[in-house]
Amino acid sequence: MVKHFKISAIALALGFAIISYSDSVNAAKYEVMTSTRAMVARDTLSGIDFSGLANSAPNASTEMYSPDKMNSIIENSRLTEIVRDQDKCQFTADIEDRARLVKSPVFMYAWGQMLLGGICVREDKELGLGYIRHSADNGYAPAMMQMSVYYERGSGMGKSLNMSEQYMHTAAALGSKTARLNWADMLVRGFGSPNLYEEAYGWLYHCDFDDEYSKAKKLYLQEQLKKFLPPNVVARNEAFAPDF
Repeated sequence: MVKHFKISAIALALGFAIISYSDSVNAAKYEVMTSTRAMVARDTLSGIDFSGLANSAPNASTEMYSPDKMNSIIENSRLTEIVRDQDKCQFTADIEDRARLVKSPVFMYAWGQMLLGGICVREDKELGLGYIRHSADNGYAPAMMQMSVYYERGSGMGKSLNMSEQYMHTAAALGSKTARLNWADMLVRGFGSPNLYEEAYGWLYHCDFDDEYSKAKKLYLQEQLKKFLPPNVVARNEAFAPDF
């Protein structure tokens, strides 16, 4: 009985030894196989030229647009150029969320323009116009200017010269130099009333523009408005900049 037990114990010990040896061999094989694969993967990756991916859009944005950044893009009429062409639509979902959920006026305007023009999304003019209207109603000057144009032309809504005047004048009063240029243009074309000429002249005179077209248009509109203003009124507005 004792001998039989000893033999069984020895057999059991040998069995564990064989299993342990087998496991160690398999483990060793696994380690070698894994290391070999790792080296192959490393060599393969090192042989791939990623420079084309890095340089495919060298000026592409690496962070989501801040409100100031998006406002600059809009003010310089570069929405399509930056969002679609440069950044390849990668921040489309973020723009939509800030427009639809956060209801940021600048992003509502951007999202509205994207829907109107089919920029990175399926075109939906009715929805796009709704976002631009909401942006304008929340005091965003570029949206107000756009609504002014729509009302003057009757684009997507009933034509209303009165509403067109109100939107553009409000945008100008908020300090948008582009709106002030456009408001002076509207007055010269016969919109508004004579009691608004002095205000418009003062606004326009103290606006600085970078592009040659706007500079030339400013000078032309100033000369046209001067025709309706006494010299002392012109001198007063040139001497004192408006507070806003």
